[in-house]
Amino acid sequence: MKRTFLFLVFLIPSVLFTVAQEDTVNTIVVEANQEAELAYNKGISLMGEKQYKEAVAQFEEALKYNAQFRQAYVNMGSAKSAMQDYDGAIAAFDKALEIDSTQSQVWFSRGMANFNKAAYNASYQDFLVAMRHGYKTADVYYYAGVDLFFLKEYEKAITSYTNAIKVDASYAYAYNDRGSCYRKLGKYDEAIKDYEQAITYDPQLASTYDNLGSALTKKGDLQAAIKNFNLAISKKPDFYGAYNNRGEAYFMQGDIKAAYNDFKKALELNKQFAMAYNNMGVILATQKRYEDALAMYAKAIEINPQFGMAYYHQAAAQEMLRKFDESCESLVKARACGVDVPASYTAGCN
Repeated sequence: MKRTFLFLVFLIPSVLFTVAQEDTVNTIVVEANQEAELAYNKGISLMGEKQYKEAVAQFEEALKYNAQFRQAYVNMGSAKSAMQDYDGAIAAFDKALEIDSTQSQVWFSRGMANFNKAAYNASYQDFLVAMRHGYKTADVYYYAGVDLFFLKEYEKAITSYTNAIKVDASYAYAYNDRGSCYRKLGKYDEAIKDYEQAITYDPQLASTYDNLGSALTKKGDLQAAIKNFNLAISKKPDFYGAYNNRGEAYFMQGDIKAAYNDFKKALELNKQFAMAYNNMGVILATQKRYEDALAMYAKAIEINPQFGMAYYHQAAAQEMLRKFDESCESLVKARACGVDVPASYTAGCN
């Protein structure tokens, strides 16, 4: 997913008045708010040099002279966003909006600050206000869609991504993310079409090849899936998720050795990747190495205590080792984490 900061930069020319005196000496008379403008312009120059902390200090100086200096608040917010001080950015944008609440770009910028702090509902509401004030760019529709995706409102997200594509028909990220919404809804044909369209506009999107491979896996086209996982890895050699996903496709093909090697590679690249530990456990269980499998499931659960399928697989291995009480306990935990475990499986559990 791309990240964008909107910098609202306005350079104010310094206004100097000269007055002719009787002795023909020109004297500079400073305009009332010129101190504010000089500090503001220094801030703008510093932003151009990516010296954001120093820029903020200049905008604060400008506001000492003119507390209603809207543009200083706006650019202070942009500088603080660049510093990843999103709360500070939001506070600055709020001040600008108190002076003029119709600034559509500022609503968008505040939405981006909320987005970057994962406040997706607040971000989405800001984007809606920006749209109402006429800010209808591809980016505002795209990021509104991302908010809705994280809020699991996939149908509404599809509409927002579609609006982004209407504004910019080559918006690869919008095609990719709309495809992911379709995949969440089980509409794999639509997902595949969108992923392929995203790749048409940006052939270097490693994550899109991975997404396409996952959709093809769901369709059962494992050869095509593996081909796309290969492409994802070729674009991004440290893409541990693509190794894991390719390993799952190999496993479904019955190529256990290739699957094992891919899961192992995923863990070499990311030792905190719970999914790969779970998948390694599954392979070990197929080889009747149940104790080794349990060690893998335990590691997955240590990393992610809410990993329901790891508990479920753990229960199966424990049952094979005739650890029935422990198996029952694991099934209860799996169901608590959202796994559809039939009630009959846990009926006799303490």
